[in-house]
Order: sequence, then structure tokens, then C-alpha cells
Amino acid sequence: MGIDRQDSKRAGKTGAAMAALMLLSGCMTHQPTGTDAYRTNSIGQWLTTDDADKVVSAMSAKGMMPATIDCRFADTTPGQVAYLSKFTWMRAPANTRYHWEVGDPAYLASKEVRANRVGLKRVDAKLVRDSATGQKVGCSVWVG
Repeated sequence: MGIDRQDSKRAGKTGAAMAALMLLSGCMTHQPTGTDAYRTNSIGQWLTTDDADKVVSAMSAKGMMPATIDCRFADTTPGQVAYLSKFTWMRAPANTRYHWEVGDPAYLASKEVRANRVGLKRVDAKLVRDSATGQKVGCSVWVG
């Protein structure tokens, strides 16, 4: 038993052909599991609330959900409160519900109460204070 010279040549050619096909098709990249490496033009970027709604809907259609959320002020001019959000993503387990929000701490507190009433638990949150104005913005993700 053993590999003769003919089998060895065939195995070498097959391996080289497979490696070339994988390289050409992009299969040589590694996709981590859990927090997913899905990439679109807006993933990993700061998003306005309208854009964040669109991205979350698009990712949800792909079976993904927010794993973490980050937020900051886009504009701290009095009367012009605007926020930006950024997400990381994970594969959504079957039958998982989630909700996310960005806003001032009082608004988020009311959303926390509502989320808890419907069986959602906070899995990620952040609070940011603008040093110039003292304004605060928070963001949270709840899952159930």
C-alpha cells in the first residue's frame, strides 16, 4: 500500500487546481462566526438615524441583528440635536426579537421600561457626554 508516483502527481495537480480556484473565487478569506463580518458601504460607519434604520432593516433581512451599538452627537447646536450610531453585527438566533434606540437619557429610560415590559433585556448600551455643552446622548440594544 502507499501512494505511487502517478497518484502523487494527480494529487499535486488537483491540489494546485483547487487552490487556484479558491483564490480566484475569493474563498481564501476567513469569515469569523458570531459577530459577523458582513460588509456593506455603511457597515462600520457612523450613521444618521434614518440611515441606521435602513441598515438595520437590510441586515435583519440577511438574518443579522445588532450585537453592539455606539453613539455620538452629530450636532450639539441648541435646538439642532442630531445623533449618529454605529453597530457591530451578529447572526440572529431563530425567533429572536430586538430593539435599538438612540436619544437623551430620559428618553432611553422610558424605552428601557417599555422593553422590559415586553420581555426584552438590554445587551449593550453607551452614554456619551459632550464636554462643550454638557449634553448627553445614550444608545441601547435590547434582545428577547
